[in-house]
Amino acid sequence: MLNTNKKIDVKLTHKISILEYVRCRIRTTKPQIAKDLGISTPTASSLVDELIEEGYLKVDGTGSSTELGGKRPKIIAFHPRGKSIIAVHLGIELLDMALIDLSASILFRIQERNRRDESKEQLLHKLTLQVGELIKKAEDLKIPVLGIGVGSPGLVETKTGTIRDASNFSILNNVNLGDLLSERFNKPVWVDNECKNLSLAEKWFGQDEAQTIISLMTDGGIGAGVIIDNQMMRGIDDSFGEIGHTTLNFNGPKCRCGNRGCWETYASSDALLKQVSENMNQTTWLKQMVDSAEDLTLPLIAKAVENGDPVVEQIAIYDLGTYLGIGIANLVNTFNPELVIIHGEKTRSVCSTVNPNPLKNLFIFSSIGIPF
Repeated sequence: MLNTNKKIDVKLTHKISILEYVRCRIRTTKPQIAKDLGISTPTASSLVDELIEEGYLKVDGTGSSTELGGKRPKIIAFHPRGKSIIAVHLGIELLDMALIDLSASILFRIQERNRRDESKEQLLHKLTLQVGELIKKAEDLKIPVLGIGVGSPGLVETKTGTIRDASNFSILNNVNLGDLLSERFNKPVWVDNECKNLSLAEKWFGQDEAQTIISLMTDGGIGAGVIIDNQMMRGIDDSFGEIGHTTLNFNGPKCRCGNRGCWETYASSDALLKQVSENMNQTTWLKQMVDSAEDLTLPLIAKAVENGDPVVEQIAIYDLGTYLGIGIANLVNTFNPELVIIHGEKTRSVCSTVNPNPLKNLFIFSSIGIPF
C-alpha cells in the first residue's frame, strides 16, 4: 500500500505535475518548471533530478544564458524510452498485446485470435506466455518494464485486479488477473475495464484540453468510460459506464445480460452482424460474397455499402445510426459532455464508407490509434 501521509502526497503530486509539464512541452529548464508550476527552485531541481534518476526525464543539452549572464541552464526533456509498459487488451475475438514506451509508441506487438472453444486455462496460459515474450523483448531493448496494464470487457474490481462479470466473455468471470500476473512476473499490474482505459488514453494522448468526455466502445457490446471535470467516474463498485445495458425497449430482443431491449442489442457491432445476417437473402451484393453467417464480417458489410447494397446500407447506416444516436442523445442529456468519442471496428469501416455520412454530425471518431 502507498504511504498516504501529507508530506509524501505533496511530493508525489509535485513529481507528477513536473512529469506531465515536461511531457507536454517536450523540452524545458528547471527554472522554467519552478516558475510555471509555482514550486520553489530548490524543490523543483531536486524532484527533476529524481525523475532523471528514475528514467522518466533526461538532460538534453544546455540552453542559453539570460541577458544578465550566469550559468547556462540544462535542457530537461521527457524520456519516453526510459521505461516501458506492457499493455494488454483482452478482447472477445482478439488478444492484443504490446510493449510500449512512455509516450505510448508501440515498440513490439503480438496479436492472436481467441478460439471460440478456448478454456479459461488455455487463455490464461497464452496470456502469460506472451507477456513473458514481451518482457524478454524489453530486456533485449534494455528498457526496464515499469508495469503491466490490462484492459478487459465487463465489470472489473480495480482494487484487486479481478474481473467480476464479463457478460460477453464469461470465461473471465472472477479471474483475479492482477494477482496472477504480478506473482508470475513480479511487476505492478493494473487491471481495468477497457472503456475506462480508452477514455484515459483519449484524455492523455488525444483530447487533453477537454475536461468532460465520454469514450464509447461499440465492439461486441457497448460500454463507456466517463470523465467529468478531469475525474474518472467509477461508481460504488466500479461499474459506472455499463450504458450498453440501459433499456430502449422493454419488449425488445433478449440481451446476454438477461434483460430485454438493451441499447447494445440495437447499436453494437454484434447487433449489426446479427441484423445483416438475418436479412442476408434480401441483400444484393453481399449474398453473393458470403456463403454462411459465420463468414460475415464488418469489413464485408462496409464493402457492401460501398457497392450500393440498399438493404445493407439501410441496416448498417440508417437503422443502426438511429439507435446509436438515441443512446448518444441520452448520454449527452445526462452528462453534458464536451465530447463523445466513438471507438470500434464499425467506426473504421462501416461509418467511413458513406459520404456525406449522416452519423458524423453526431459524434467524434477516435483519432489516437491506441487499442489499449
